[in-house]
Amino acid sequence: MKSRQIELTKVFGYRPLFVKISPDNDKRTLELICRTLIDNSVDGLICSNTTIKHDYYSGKGGLSGKPLMDSSTEALKLSRKFLGKDFPIIACGGVMSYEDYDKKIESGADLVQIYTGFIYQGPQLINDIINK
Repeated sequence: MKSRQIELTKVFGYRPLFVKISPDNDKRTLELICRTLIDNSVDGLICSNTTIKHDYYSGKGGLSGKPLMDSSTEALKLSRKFLGKDFPIIACGGVMSYEDYDKKIESGADLVQIYTGFIYQGPQLINDIINK
């Protein structure tokens, strides 16, 4: 991915490369992922995507939303530990309120992505976060 990014930079200018990970990785795997990001000069991390570790009634597949908050925040904390304070991390997963947003920032996120919370609460969630 990094070599392709550099190749495309010649045509389109530099665009940062962020890798999005699952919250389902164990500590050792997460450490290896973080080391790989640093070793390959990846620009940032998005932590994290949906989880497949669930027994939700709808069956198998990726689950997002509130059930993801704890596991994605733990992955975020570990990622920050492994990557250091200056590596850009965008948190994602389970943010349904200002308190959730704040927890992501306190856990080491530089920025926070909101998906499911925005779907269920609409622009009010963004307003709540911005105006808290």
